[in-house]
Amino acid sequence: MKKLLAVIVIALVVAGAVWVILRVRLAQRLATVPELLPKTTLVLALMPDFPQTRKQWQESDIYQIWREPSVQAWLQEPLARLPQDRGGRKTLEEFLQLGPTHGFIALTSLENNEPKLIGGFHFEPAPEEARKFIEQRQAEWFPKTGEAKRETIVYEQHKIETVSVSHFVFANVYDNHWFFASNDLAALKALLDRVDRRRGEKDVSLGESDSFSAALKHLPGEYGGMIFLDPRPFVEKLMPVVAMTGQSLAMNQLAQLKQVRSVAATLGFDHGKMRETDFVAMPLVGAEEKLARRSLAGAGANTFLYSASRIHWPENTFSPSTPAAGGMPAIVQQLMNALTARGMALNDLREAFGEELEIVGDWPTDARWPTLQATLPVKDAARARKIAEALTSVEIAGAAWTRREKDGATVYSVQPLGGFVPLSPAIAVSDKIMCAGSDAASVEAAVSTVARPAGGLEKSALFRDAAKQVPEADSGFNYVDTRLLFERADAAVRPLLLMSATFYPALGKNIDPAKFPPAEAIAKHLSPIVMSQRYETDGYVTESVGPVTFRQATVGLAGLIGGAFIYLQEGLKRGGLSQPNLANPLPSAATPTPTASPF
Repeated sequence: MKKLLAVIVIALVVAGAVWVILRVRLAQRLATVPELLPKTTLVLALMPDFPQTRKQWQESDIYQIWREPSVQAWLQEPLARLPQDRGGRKTLEEFLQLGPTHGFIALTSLENNEPKLIGGFHFEPAPEEARKFIEQRQAEWFPKTGEAKRETIVYEQHKIETVSVSHFVFANVYDNHWFFASNDLAALKALLDRVDRRRGEKDVSLGESDSFSAALKHLPGEYGGMIFLDPRPFVEKLMPVVAMTGQSLAMNQLAQLKQVRSVAATLGFDHGKMRETDFVAMPLVGAEEKLARRSLAGAGANTFLYSASRIHWPENTFSPSTPAAGGMPAIVQQLMNALTARGMALNDLREAFGEELEIVGDWPTDARWPTLQATLPVKDAARARKIAEALTSVEIAGAAWTRREKDGATVYSVQPLGGFVPLSPAIAVSDKIMCAGSDAASVEAAVSTVARPAGGLEKSALFRDAAKQVPEADSGFNYVDTRLLFERADAAVRPLLLMSATFYPALGKNIDPAKFPPAEAIAKHLSPIVMSQRYETDGYVTESVGPVTFRQATVGLAGLIGGAFIYLQEGLKRGGLSQPNLANPLPSAATPTPTASPF
Protein backbone atom coordinates (compact mmCIF):
# COMPACT_ATOMS: atom_id res chain seq x y z
CA MET A 1 0.00 0.00 0.00
CA LYS A 2 2.86 2.37 0.89
CA LYS A 3 4.58 1.55 -2.39
CA LEU A 4 1.38 2.31 -4.32
CA LEU A 5 1.00 5.60 -2.47
CA ALA A 6 4.62 6.50 -3.23
CA VAL A 7 4.06 5.73 -6.92
CA ILE A 8 0.96 7.97 -6.97
CA VAL A 9 2.84 10.81 -5.28
CA ILE A 10 5.72 10.50 -7.72
CA ALA A 11 3.29 10.46 -10.65
CA LEU A 12 1.57 13.59 -9.36
CA VAL A 13 4.92 15.35 -8.93
CA VAL A 14 6.00 14.38 -12.44
CA ALA A 15 2.64 15.47 -13.86
CA GLY A 16 2.92 18.79 -12.02
CA ALA A 17 6.44 19.31 -13.33
CA VAL A 18 5.31 18.55 -16.87
CA TRP A 19 2.40 20.94 -16.51
CA VAL A 20 4.70 23.72 -15.27
CA ILE A 21 7.15 23.12 -18.12
CA LEU A 22 4.34 23.19 -20.67
CA ARG A 23 2.94 26.40 -19.20
CA VAL A 24 6.39 28.03 -19.26
CA ARG A 25 6.87 27.01 -22.88
CA LEU A 26 3.39 28.24 -23.71
CA ALA A 27 4.11 31.57 -22.04
CA GLN A 28 7.31 31.88 -24.03
CA ARG A 29 5.41 30.98 -27.17
CA LEU A 30 2.69 33.55 -26.50
CA ALA A 31 5.31 36.28 -26.24
CA THR A 32 6.59 35.66 -29.74
CA VAL A 33 3.73 36.53 -32.08
CA PRO A 34 6.20 38.39 -34.38
CA GLU A 35 8.08 35.10 -34.78
CA LEU A 36 4.97 33.62 -36.41
CA LEU A 37 5.01 36.25 -39.16
CA PRO A 38 7.36 36.65 -42.15
CA LYS A 39 10.09 39.25 -42.24
CA THR A 40 8.25 40.98 -45.09
CA THR A 41 5.30 41.89 -42.84
CA LEU A 42 4.28 45.46 -43.59
CA VAL A 43 1.82 46.15 -40.77
CA LEU A 44 1.26 44.41 -37.44
CA ALA A 45 -1.38 45.37 -34.86
CA LEU A 46 -1.10 43.44 -31.60
CA MET A 47 -3.15 43.44 -28.39
CA PRO A 48 -1.55 41.20 -25.76
CA ASP A 49 -4.43 40.92 -23.27
CA PHE A 50 -7.99 41.98 -24.11
CA PRO A 51 -9.54 41.52 -20.62
CA GLN A 52 -6.67 43.30 -18.86
CA THR A 53 -6.81 46.22 -21.29
CA ARG A 54 -10.56 46.51 -20.79
CA LYS A 55 -10.10 46.53 -17.01
CA GLN A 56 -7.49 49.26 -17.23
CA TRP A 57 -9.73 51.27 -19.56
CA GLN A 58 -12.58 51.12 -17.04
CA GLU A 59 -10.19 52.43 -14.36
CA SER A 60 -8.97 55.31 -16.53
CA ASP A 61 -9.70 58.99 -15.90
CA ILE A 62 -11.55 59.44 -19.18
CA TYR A 63 -13.85 56.50 -18.38
CA GLN A 64 -14.67 58.03 -15.00
CA ILE A 65 -15.97 61.08 -16.84
CA TRP A 66 -18.27 58.81 -18.85
CA ARG A 67 -19.63 57.26 -15.64
CA GLU A 68 -20.41 60.59 -13.95
CA PRO A 69 -24.19 60.67 -13.20
CA SER A 70 -24.57 64.17 -14.65
CA VAL A 71 -22.83 63.08 -17.87
CA GLN A 72 -25.08 60.03 -18.09
CA ALA A 73 -28.16 62.22 -17.62
CA TRP A 74 -27.01 64.62 -20.33
CA LEU A 75 -26.33 61.81 -22.82
CA GLN A 76 -29.40 59.73 -21.99
CA GLU A 77 -31.74 61.32 -24.51
CA PRO A 78 -29.35 61.65 -27.49
CA LEU A 79 -28.05 58.10 -26.97
CA ALA A 80 -31.63 56.82 -26.95
CA ARG A 81 -32.02 58.13 -30.51
CA LEU A 82 -29.10 56.08 -31.78
CA PRO A 83 -29.74 52.68 -33.39
CA GLN A 84 -30.19 50.02 -30.74
CA ASP A 85 -27.45 47.49 -30.13
CA ARG A 86 -27.91 44.65 -32.61
CA GLY A 87 -25.85 42.10 -30.79
CA GLY A 88 -22.55 43.91 -30.88
CA ARG A 89 -22.28 44.11 -27.09
CA LYS A 90 -23.34 40.48 -26.70
CA THR A 91 -20.71 39.44 -29.25
CA LEU A 92 -18.05 41.40 -27.37
CA GLU A 93 -19.00 39.83 -24.06
CA GLU A 94 -18.95 36.34 -25.55
CA PHE A 95 -15.56 37.03 -27.09
CA LEU A 96 -14.11 38.26 -23.79
CA GLN A 97 -15.38 35.12 -22.06
CA LEU A 98 -12.84 33.23 -24.17
CA GLY A 99 -10.07 35.02 -22.29
CA PRO A 100 -8.48 36.22 -25.55
CA THR A 101 -4.81 37.17 -25.40
CA HIS A 102 -2.22 38.02 -28.01
CA GLY A 103 -4.81 38.99 -30.59
CA PHE A 104 -3.23 40.27 -33.77
CA ILE A 105 -3.83 41.16 -37.37
CA ALA A 106 -1.06 41.67 -39.91
CA LEU A 107 -0.61 42.74 -43.51
CA THR A 108 2.08 40.40 -44.78
CA SER A 109 2.17 41.35 -48.45
CA LEU A 110 0.86 43.89 -50.95
CA GLU A 111 2.09 42.36 -54.18
CA ASN A 112 0.07 43.28 -57.29
CA ASN A 113 -2.02 45.55 -55.01
CA GLU A 114 -3.59 42.46 -53.45
CA PRO A 115 -3.31 42.66 -49.65
CA LYS A 116 -2.62 39.42 -47.80
CA LEU A 117 -3.95 39.55 -44.26
CA ILE A 118 -3.50 37.13 -41.41
CA GLY A 119 -4.71 37.31 -37.83
CA GLY A 120 -5.54 35.29 -34.77
CA PHE A 121 -5.76 35.13 -31.00
CA HIS A 122 -5.04 32.79 -28.13
CA PHE A 123 -7.94 31.63 -25.93
CA GLU A 124 -8.19 29.97 -22.51
CA PRO A 125 -11.27 27.66 -22.60
CA ALA A 126 -11.51 24.37 -24.45
CA PRO A 127 -11.17 24.66 -28.24
CA GLU A 128 -14.80 23.54 -28.60
CA GLU A 129 -16.03 26.77 -26.97
CA ALA A 130 -13.88 28.92 -29.24
CA ARG A 131 -15.02 26.92 -32.26
CA LYS A 132 -18.67 27.45 -31.31
CA PHE A 133 -18.12 31.21 -31.07
CA ILE A 134 -16.24 31.40 -34.38
CA GLU A 135 -18.78 29.25 -36.23
CA GLN A 136 -21.62 31.51 -35.07
CA ARG A 137 -19.79 34.50 -36.46
CA GLN A 138 -19.04 32.69 -39.73
CA ALA A 139 -22.72 31.85 -40.10
CA GLU A 140 -23.47 35.57 -39.93
CA TRP A 141 -20.65 36.61 -42.27
CA PHE A 142 -20.96 33.80 -44.84
CA PRO A 143 -24.58 32.68 -45.26
CA LYS A 144 -24.98 29.11 -46.45
CA THR A 145 -25.71 29.85 -50.07
CA GLY A 146 -24.55 28.32 -53.30
CA GLU A 147 -22.03 31.13 -53.75
CA ALA A 148 -19.99 30.09 -50.71
CA LYS A 149 -17.78 27.09 -51.33
CA ARG A 150 -16.58 25.28 -48.21
CA GLU A 151 -13.90 22.63 -47.89
CA THR A 152 -11.45 21.15 -45.39
CA ILE A 153 -7.77 20.81 -46.23
CA VAL A 154 -5.37 18.69 -44.17
CA TYR A 155 -1.91 20.22 -43.89
CA GLU A 156 0.73 18.67 -41.63
CA GLN A 157 -1.91 17.26 -39.26
CA HIS A 158 -3.77 20.60 -39.21
CA LYS A 159 -7.33 20.81 -40.51
CA ILE A 160 -7.67 24.05 -42.42
CA GLU A 161 -11.25 25.12 -43.17
CA THR A 162 -11.78 27.43 -46.13
CA VAL A 163 -14.75 29.43 -47.34
CA SER A 164 -14.51 30.81 -50.88
CA VAL A 165 -16.85 33.47 -52.23
CA SER A 166 -15.91 34.51 -55.77
CA HIS A 167 -12.22 35.54 -55.56
CA PHE A 168 -12.27 35.96 -51.79
CA VAL A 169 -10.91 33.17 -49.58
CA PHE A 170 -11.30 32.91 -45.82
CA ALA A 171 -9.07 30.18 -44.39
CA ASN A 172 -8.95 29.38 -40.68
CA VAL A 173 -7.41 26.76 -38.44
CA TYR A 174 -7.27 25.81 -34.75
CA ASP A 175 -3.95 24.87 -33.17
CA ASN A 176 -4.30 23.88 -29.51
CA HIS A 177 -5.51 27.14 -27.93
CA TRP A 178 -4.80 29.30 -30.95
CA PHE A 179 -7.15 30.42 -33.72
CA PHE A 180 -5.63 31.69 -36.96
CA ALA A 181 -7.33 33.06 -40.07
CA SER A 182 -6.16 34.52 -43.38
CA ASN A 183 -7.39 35.50 -46.81
CA ASP A 184 -4.43 33.64 -48.33
CA LEU A 185 -4.06 29.88 -47.89
CA ALA A 186 -0.31 29.88 -48.58
CA ALA A 187 0.28 32.54 -45.91
CA LEU A 188 -1.68 30.49 -43.37
CA LYS A 189 0.35 27.37 -44.16
CA ALA A 190 3.59 29.33 -43.75
CA LEU A 191 2.41 30.53 -40.35
CA LEU A 192 1.66 26.94 -39.29
CA ASP A 193 5.18 25.97 -40.33
CA ARG A 194 6.54 28.60 -37.96
CA VAL A 195 4.20 27.47 -35.19
CA ASP A 196 5.55 23.93 -35.55
CA ARG A 197 9.16 25.19 -35.80
CA ARG A 198 9.28 23.83 -39.33
CA ARG A 199 10.92 26.34 -41.65
CA GLY A 200 13.92 26.77 -43.89
CA GLU A 201 17.13 28.60 -43.09
CA LYS A 202 16.15 31.57 -45.27
CA ASP A 203 12.71 31.90 -43.70
CA VAL A 204 13.38 34.84 -41.37
CA SER A 205 10.54 35.94 -39.11
CA LEU A 206 9.46 39.49 -38.32
CA GLY A 207 10.73 39.06 -34.78
CA GLU A 208 14.22 38.39 -36.15
CA SER A 209 14.25 41.32 -38.56
CA ASP A 210 16.55 44.23 -37.77
CA SER A 211 13.87 46.90 -38.19
CA PHE A 212 11.39 45.28 -35.80
CA SER A 213 14.05 44.40 -33.21
CA ALA A 214 15.40 47.96 -33.28
CA ALA A 215 11.93 49.43 -32.81
CA LEU A 216 11.13 47.07 -29.94
CA LYS A 217 14.12 48.38 -27.95
CA HIS A 218 12.51 51.81 -27.72
CA LEU A 219 9.01 50.65 -26.71
CA PRO A 220 7.79 49.76 -23.21
CA GLY A 221 7.49 46.11 -22.22
CA GLU A 222 3.87 46.47 -21.04
CA TYR A 223 1.13 48.03 -23.17
CA GLY A 224 -2.48 47.61 -24.17
CA GLY A 225 -1.87 47.67 -27.90
CA MET A 226 0.98 47.98 -30.37
CA ILE A 227 1.25 48.74 -34.06
CA PHE A 228 4.30 48.32 -36.29
CA LEU A 229 4.61 49.65 -39.83
CA ASP A 230 7.21 49.31 -42.56
CA PRO A 231 6.42 52.41 -44.66
CA ARG A 232 8.90 51.85 -47.49
CA PRO A 233 6.62 49.80 -49.80
CA PHE A 234 3.83 52.33 -49.28
CA VAL A 235 6.14 55.23 -50.17
CA GLU A 236 7.06 53.51 -53.42
CA LYS A 237 3.38 53.11 -54.28
CA LEU A 238 2.63 56.67 -53.21
CA MET A 239 4.86 58.34 -55.77
CA PRO A 240 2.83 57.34 -58.88
CA VAL A 241 -0.36 58.42 -57.10
CA VAL A 242 1.13 61.83 -56.30
CA ALA A 243 2.26 62.18 -59.92
CA MET A 244 -1.27 61.38 -61.15
CA THR A 245 -2.70 64.24 -59.09
CA GLY A 246 -0.32 66.70 -60.72
CA GLN A 247 1.41 67.43 -57.43
CA SER A 248 5.08 67.03 -56.63
CA LEU A 249 7.25 66.50 -53.59
CA ALA A 250 10.49 68.35 -52.99
CA MET A 251 13.58 66.19 -53.34
CA ASN A 252 14.46 66.60 -49.65
CA GLN A 253 10.94 65.57 -48.60
CA LEU A 254 11.08 62.53 -50.83
CA ALA A 255 14.51 61.64 -49.47
CA GLN A 256 13.27 61.96 -45.87
CA LEU A 257 10.27 59.72 -46.59
CA LYS A 258 12.52 57.07 -48.09
CA GLN A 259 14.82 57.22 -45.05
CA VAL A 260 12.04 56.21 -42.65
CA ARG A 261 12.76 52.53 -42.03
CA SER A 262 9.94 51.74 -39.60
CA VAL A 263 7.23 53.27 -37.44
CA ALA A 264 6.07 51.68 -34.19
CA ALA A 265 3.70 52.81 -31.45
CA THR A 266 2.23 51.46 -28.24
CA LEU A 267 -0.77 52.63 -26.21
CA GLY A 268 -1.41 51.66 -22.62
CA PHE A 269 -2.48 52.91 -19.22
CA ASP A 270 -0.46 54.29 -16.33
CA HIS A 271 -2.33 54.88 -13.04
CA GLY A 272 -5.53 55.86 -14.82
CA LYS A 273 -3.80 57.93 -17.49
CA MET A 274 -3.16 56.96 -21.09
CA ARG A 275 0.45 56.58 -22.20
CA GLU A 276 1.53 56.53 -25.82
CA THR A 277 5.05 55.79 -27.03
CA ASP A 278 6.00 56.25 -30.69
CA PHE A 279 9.24 55.39 -32.45
CA VAL A 280 10.23 56.45 -35.97
CA ALA A 281 13.45 54.90 -37.27
CA MET A 282 15.18 57.55 -39.39
CA PRO A 283 18.36 59.66 -39.46
CA LEU A 284 18.63 62.75 -37.31
CA VAL A 285 17.24 65.88 -38.98
CA GLY A 286 19.10 69.07 -38.17
CA ALA A 287 21.65 69.69 -35.45
CA GLU A 288 21.85 67.91 -32.11
CA GLU A 289 20.86 70.74 -29.78
CA LYS A 290 18.80 70.82 -26.61
CA LEU A 291 15.63 72.89 -26.49
CA ALA A 292 16.32 76.28 -24.91
CA ARG A 293 12.63 76.92 -24.02
CA ARG A 294 13.17 80.66 -23.55
CA SER A 295 9.46 81.53 -23.57
CA LEU A 296 8.70 79.14 -20.71
CA ALA A 297 9.86 81.80 -18.25
CA GLY A 298 7.04 84.05 -19.44
CA ALA A 299 4.34 81.40 -18.98
CA GLY A 300 2.30 81.82 -15.81
CA ALA A 301 -0.67 80.59 -13.82
CA ASN A 302 -3.08 81.30 -16.69
CA THR A 303 -1.07 79.37 -19.29
CA PHE A 304 -2.99 76.35 -20.60
CA LEU A 305 -0.63 75.53 -23.49
CA TYR A 306 3.12 75.54 -23.87
CA SER A 307 4.87 73.99 -26.86
CA ALA A 308 8.49 73.95 -27.98
CA SER A 309 9.65 72.14 -31.09
CA ARG A 310 12.34 72.12 -33.73
CA ILE A 311 11.31 73.35 -37.14
CA HIS A 312 13.03 72.80 -40.46
CA TRP A 313 12.25 75.08 -43.37
CA PRO A 314 11.27 72.83 -46.32
CA GLU A 315 12.96 73.31 -49.66
CA ASN A 316 9.67 74.16 -51.39
CA THR A 317 8.73 76.94 -48.92
CA PHE A 318 8.79 79.51 -51.71
CA SER A 319 7.67 77.22 -54.50
CA PRO A 320 4.79 78.65 -56.53
CA SER A 321 1.47 76.92 -56.08
CA THR A 322 -2.12 77.39 -57.16
CA PRO A 323 -3.72 80.09 -55.01
CA ALA A 324 -6.24 78.71 -52.55
CA ALA A 325 -9.83 79.81 -52.82
CA GLY A 326 -9.83 81.19 -49.29
CA GLY A 327 -9.09 80.51 -45.67
CA MET A 328 -5.74 79.95 -44.00
CA PRO A 329 -3.97 78.37 -47.04
CA ALA A 330 -4.71 81.49 -49.08
CA ILE A 331 -3.32 83.77 -46.35
CA VAL A 332 -0.15 81.69 -46.04
CA GLN A 333 0.33 81.82 -49.80
CA GLN A 334 -0.10 85.61 -49.77
CA LEU A 335 2.55 85.89 -47.09
CA MET A 336 4.95 83.70 -49.07
CA ASN A 337 4.29 85.80 -52.16
CA ALA A 338 5.02 88.96 -50.17
CA LEU A 339 8.39 87.55 -49.06
CA THR A 340 9.24 86.56 -52.63
CA ALA A 341 8.29 90.02 -53.90
CA ARG A 342 10.78 91.54 -51.44
CA GLY A 343 13.55 89.29 -52.74
CA MET A 344 13.51 86.94 -49.78
CA ALA A 345 14.77 83.38 -50.24
CA LEU A 346 14.82 80.25 -48.13
CA ASN A 347 18.34 81.02 -46.94
CA ASP A 348 17.12 84.34 -45.47
CA LEU A 349 14.71 82.47 -43.20
CA ARG A 350 17.42 80.06 -42.10
CA GLU A 351 19.91 82.86 -41.44
CA ALA A 352 17.40 85.14 -39.71
CA PHE A 353 15.87 82.70 -37.26
CA GLY A 354 16.80 79.75 -35.09
CA GLU A 355 15.08 76.38 -35.36
CA GLU A 356 13.11 76.42 -32.11
CA LEU A 357 9.45 77.40 -32.38
CA GLU A 358 7.60 78.09 -29.13
CA ILE A 359 3.85 78.54 -28.72
CA VAL A 360 2.18 79.84 -25.56
CA GLY A 361 -1.56 79.91 -24.92
CA ASP A 362 -2.94 82.02 -22.05
CA TRP A 363 -6.50 82.31 -20.80
CA PRO A 364 -6.90 84.72 -17.86
CA THR A 365 -9.97 84.34 -15.65
CA ASP A 366 -11.45 87.66 -16.75
CA ALA A 367 -10.82 87.09 -20.49
CA ARG A 368 -13.60 85.93 -22.77
CA TRP A 369 -11.25 84.09 -25.14
CA PRO A 370 -7.68 82.81 -24.98
CA THR A 371 -4.64 84.40 -26.58
CA LEU A 372 -1.96 82.59 -28.55
CA GLN A 373 1.54 83.68 -29.41
CA ALA A 374 4.39 82.05 -31.32
CA THR A 375 8.05 83.01 -31.02
CA LEU A 376 11.25 82.30 -32.93
CA PRO A 377 14.77 83.14 -31.77
CA VAL A 378 16.48 85.80 -33.89
CA LYS A 379 19.99 85.16 -35.20
CA ASP A 380 20.21 88.07 -37.67
CA ALA A 381 18.18 91.08 -36.50
CA ALA A 382 18.48 92.97 -39.81
CA ARG A 383 17.14 90.03 -41.84
CA ALA A 384 14.40 89.40 -39.26
CA ARG A 385 13.16 92.99 -39.53
CA LYS A 386 13.11 92.81 -43.34
CA ILE A 387 11.04 89.66 -43.14
CA ALA A 388 8.65 91.33 -40.68
CA GLU A 389 8.31 94.30 -43.06
CA ALA A 390 7.43 91.96 -45.90
CA LEU A 391 4.89 90.01 -43.86
CA THR A 392 3.14 93.14 -42.63
CA SER A 393 2.79 94.46 -46.16
CA VAL A 394 -0.17 92.07 -46.51
CA GLU A 395 -3.41 93.51 -45.15
CA ILE A 396 -5.46 91.48 -42.69
CA ALA A 397 -9.21 91.57 -43.42
CA GLY A 398 -8.67 94.83 -45.29
CA ALA A 399 -6.84 96.47 -42.38
CA ALA A 400 -3.32 97.83 -42.81
CA TRP A 401 -0.55 97.31 -40.28
CA THR A 402 0.82 100.15 -38.17
CA ARG A 403 4.43 100.29 -36.95
CA ARG A 404 5.97 101.67 -33.80
CA GLU A 405 9.06 101.24 -31.65
CA LYS A 406 8.81 100.14 -28.03
CA ASP A 407 11.57 99.14 -25.61
CA GLY A 408 14.01 98.39 -28.42
CA ALA A 409 11.53 96.27 -30.38
CA THR A 410 9.63 97.01 -33.58
CA VAL A 411 5.93 96.32 -33.09
CA TYR A 412 3.46 95.89 -35.97
CA SER A 413 -0.25 95.74 -35.23
CA VAL A 414 -3.67 96.17 -36.81
CA GLN A 415 -6.89 97.45 -35.39
CA PRO A 416 -8.83 94.80 -33.40
CA LEU A 417 -10.89 92.61 -35.68
CA GLY A 418 -14.47 92.13 -34.59
CA GLY A 419 -16.46 88.95 -34.87
CA PHE A 420 -17.38 85.98 -32.72
CA VAL A 421 -13.75 85.65 -31.59
CA PRO A 422 -12.20 89.14 -31.59
CA LEU A 423 -8.55 89.28 -32.60
CA SER A 424 -5.87 91.90 -32.32
CA PRO A 425 -3.00 90.50 -34.46
CA ALA A 426 0.49 91.77 -33.81
CA ILE A 427 4.10 91.00 -34.73
CA ALA A 428 7.08 92.22 -32.74
CA VAL A 429 10.78 91.90 -33.56
CA SER A 430 13.71 92.53 -31.25
CA ASP A 431 17.36 91.59 -31.43
CA LYS A 432 16.57 88.33 -29.60
CA ILE A 433 13.16 87.08 -30.67
CA MET A 434 10.35 87.54 -33.16
CA CYS A 435 6.85 87.07 -31.78
CA ALA A 436 3.47 86.89 -33.52
CA GLY A 437 0.17 86.50 -31.73
CA SER A 438 -3.56 87.07 -31.53
CA ASP A 439 -3.30 89.80 -28.90
CA ALA A 440 -1.12 92.89 -29.21
CA ALA A 441 -0.60 93.33 -25.46
CA SER A 442 0.71 89.80 -24.96
CA VAL A 443 3.01 90.11 -27.97
CA GLU A 444 4.49 93.35 -26.66
CA ALA A 445 4.99 91.81 -23.23
CA ALA A 446 6.83 88.85 -24.76
CA VAL A 447 9.53 91.03 -26.29
CA SER A 448 9.52 93.84 -23.72
CA THR A 449 12.63 94.39 -21.64
CA VAL A 450 10.31 94.82 -18.63
CA ALA A 451 9.95 91.11 -17.79
CA ARG A 452 6.82 89.67 -16.31
CA PRO A 453 7.08 87.50 -13.17
CA ALA A 454 9.41 84.81 -14.50
CA GLY A 455 8.82 81.09 -14.40
CA GLY A 456 5.28 81.08 -12.98
CA LEU A 457 4.36 77.92 -14.86
CA GLU A 458 7.78 76.32 -14.65
CA LYS A 459 7.82 76.68 -10.86
CA SER A 460 4.35 75.22 -10.33
CA ALA A 461 4.09 71.73 -8.83
CA LEU A 462 1.47 70.78 -11.43
CA PHE A 463 3.86 71.47 -14.30
CA ARG A 464 6.88 69.88 -12.64
CA ASP A 465 5.01 66.69 -11.73
CA ALA A 466 3.62 66.41 -15.25
CA ALA A 467 7.02 66.97 -16.89
CA LYS A 468 8.56 64.20 -14.76
CA GLN A 469 6.24 61.62 -16.34
CA VAL A 470 8.14 61.75 -19.64
CA PRO A 471 11.88 61.77 -20.42
CA GLU A 472 13.66 65.06 -21.06
CA ALA A 473 12.96 66.34 -24.56
CA ASP A 474 15.49 67.55 -27.11
CA SER A 475 13.30 67.74 -30.24
CA GLY A 476 9.82 68.64 -29.00
CA PHE A 477 7.87 69.30 -25.80
CA ASN A 478 4.15 69.99 -25.33
CA TYR A 479 2.17 70.75 -22.19
CA VAL A 480 -1.61 71.22 -21.97
CA ASP A 481 -3.43 72.01 -18.73
CA THR A 482 -6.69 70.29 -19.68
CA ARG A 483 -8.49 71.28 -16.49
CA LEU A 484 -7.72 74.98 -16.89
CA LEU A 485 -8.63 74.86 -20.57
CA PHE A 486 -11.92 73.07 -19.92
CA GLU A 487 -12.97 75.37 -17.08
CA ARG A 488 -12.25 78.50 -19.11
CA ALA A 489 -13.95 77.10 -22.21
CA ASP A 490 -16.99 76.02 -20.22
CA ALA A 491 -17.36 79.49 -18.69
CA ALA A 492 -17.12 81.08 -22.16
CA VAL A 493 -19.22 78.68 -24.23
CA ARG A 494 -21.99 77.52 -21.88
CA PRO A 495 -23.83 80.89 -21.74
CA LEU A 496 -23.58 81.23 -25.51
CA LEU A 497 -25.08 77.79 -26.07
CA LEU A 498 -27.92 78.47 -23.62
CA MET A 499 -28.67 81.77 -25.34
CA SER A 500 -28.46 80.19 -28.81
CA ALA A 501 -30.85 77.40 -27.82
CA THR A 502 -33.29 80.00 -26.54
CA PHE A 503 -33.31 81.99 -29.76
CA TYR A 504 -32.88 78.96 -32.03
CA PRO A 505 -34.83 76.07 -30.44
CA ALA A 506 -33.76 73.69 -33.21
CA LEU A 507 -30.22 73.78 -31.82
CA GLY A 508 -31.37 72.06 -28.64
CA LYS A 509 -33.41 69.39 -30.39
CA ASN A 510 -30.83 66.63 -29.95
CA ILE A 511 -28.67 67.96 -27.11
CA ASP A 512 -30.14 70.16 -24.38
CA PRO A 513 -27.55 72.77 -23.31
CA ALA A 514 -29.45 73.29 -20.06
CA LYS A 515 -28.52 69.75 -19.02
CA PHE A 516 -24.80 70.17 -19.58
CA PRO A 517 -22.94 68.52 -16.69
CA PRO A 518 -21.46 70.89 -14.08
CA ALA A 519 -17.93 71.88 -15.01
CA GLU A 520 -16.52 70.41 -11.80
CA ALA A 521 -17.99 66.94 -12.56
CA ILE A 522 -15.69 66.71 -15.57
CA ALA A 523 -12.80 68.94 -14.50
CA LYS A 524 -12.02 66.88 -11.39
CA HIS A 525 -10.98 63.97 -13.62
CA LEU A 526 -8.72 66.08 -15.83
CA SER A 527 -4.97 66.39 -15.47
CA PRO A 528 -2.24 67.86 -17.71
CA ILE A 529 -1.23 66.27 -20.99
CA VAL A 530 2.52 66.23 -21.48
CA MET A 531 4.53 65.06 -24.48
CA SER A 532 8.26 64.87 -25.15
CA GLN A 533 10.27 63.92 -28.21
CA ARG A 534 13.95 63.03 -28.35
CA TYR A 535 16.41 61.39 -30.73
CA GLU A 536 17.91 58.09 -29.60
CA THR A 537 20.67 56.45 -31.64
CA ASP A 538 18.61 55.46 -34.67
CA GLY A 539 15.31 57.30 -34.51
CA TYR A 540 12.88 59.66 -32.80
CA VAL A 541 11.05 58.55 -29.65
CA THR A 542 7.88 60.40 -28.63
CA GLU A 543 6.09 59.79 -25.33
CA SER A 544 2.80 61.31 -24.21
CA VAL A 545 0.86 60.93 -20.94
CA GLY A 546 -2.47 62.36 -19.83
CA PRO A 547 -6.22 61.69 -19.56
CA VAL A 548 -5.81 61.24 -23.31
CA THR A 549 -2.57 61.44 -25.23
CA PHE A 550 -1.49 64.57 -27.10
CA ARG A 551 -2.24 62.97 -30.47
CA GLN A 552 -5.72 61.89 -29.34
CA ALA A 553 -6.41 65.36 -27.94
CA THR A 554 -5.38 67.02 -31.20
CA VAL A 555 -7.54 64.76 -33.34
CA GLY A 556 -10.43 64.95 -30.86
CA LEU A 557 -10.35 68.75 -30.70
CA ALA A 558 -10.37 69.01 -34.50
CA GLY A 559 -13.31 66.60 -34.64
CA LEU A 560 -15.17 68.47 -31.89
CA ILE A 561 -14.78 71.82 -33.63
CA GLY A 562 -15.81 70.36 -36.98
CA GLY A 563 -18.76 68.49 -35.47
CA ALA A 564 -19.95 71.54 -33.54
CA PHE A 565 -19.76 73.68 -36.68
CA ILE A 566 -21.82 71.17 -38.67
CA TYR A 567 -24.34 70.75 -35.84
CA LEU A 568 -24.85 74.48 -35.46
CA GLN A 569 -25.11 74.92 -39.22
CA GLU A 570 -27.72 72.17 -39.55
CA GLY A 571 -29.60 73.48 -36.51
CA LEU A 572 -29.86 76.95 -38.01
CA LYS A 573 -31.18 75.45 -41.25
CA ARG A 574 -33.89 73.48 -39.46
CA GLY A 575 -35.17 76.33 -37.29
CA GLY A 576 -35.49 80.02 -37.94
CA LEU A 577 -35.07 82.91 -35.53
CA SER A 578 -37.70 82.93 -32.79
CA GLN A 579 -38.40 85.10 -29.80
CA PRO A 580 -37.20 83.65 -26.51
CA ASN A 581 -39.88 82.21 -24.28
CA LEU A 582 -39.17 84.06 -21.04
CA ALA A 583 -42.30 82.76 -19.35
CA ASN A 584 -40.90 79.25 -19.06
CA PRO A 585 -37.60 78.75 -17.22
CA LEU A 586 -34.85 76.63 -18.68
CA PRO A 587 -35.47 72.93 -18.04
CA SER A 588 -33.64 71.44 -15.11
CA ALA A 589 -31.45 68.37 -15.27
CA ALA A 590 -33.32 65.09 -15.18
CA THR A 591 -32.56 62.34 -12.72
CA PRO A 592 -29.83 60.25 -14.36
CA THR A 593 -30.48 56.74 -15.54
CA PRO A 594 -27.28 54.72 -15.97
CA THR A 595 -26.34 54.29 -19.61
CA ALA A 596 -24.60 51.18 -20.84
CA SER A 597 -20.85 51.41 -20.81
CA PRO A 598 -19.18 51.75 -24.25
CA PHE A 599 -16.89 48.83 -23.33
